[in-house]
Amino acid sequence: MRHSPTAIRQFLIEQRLSGLTVAAFCEEHELKVPTFYSWKKKYGEAEASLSEGFCKITPKRERAERSLRLPSGLRLELIGLTTTEIAELILEIDRAHA
Repeated sequence: MRHSPTAIRQFLIEQRLSGLTVAAFCEEHELKVPTFYSWKKKYGEAEASLSEGFCKITPKRERAERSLRLPSGLRLELIGLTTTEIAELILEIDRAHA
């Protein structure tokens, strides 16, 4: 019997939530274990999570523009770096001149 992609994703989710081993779950649902693993490989765990209402969030890289005036009178303009990158650069310069 062929199952739709939606039904396959539902099987993947149900197995994970059931707490049963793949073999026990397949026996209970009259599925073949190798078929279940091929579905798992094809549809993956990530898609199962998305079906449950979760999605992957990628943080936005916040770019900053900073201008620093050093005691020597030198002015540095840091453009296009994240605030973390600016902080790391300042620490590296400080360590080099300590």
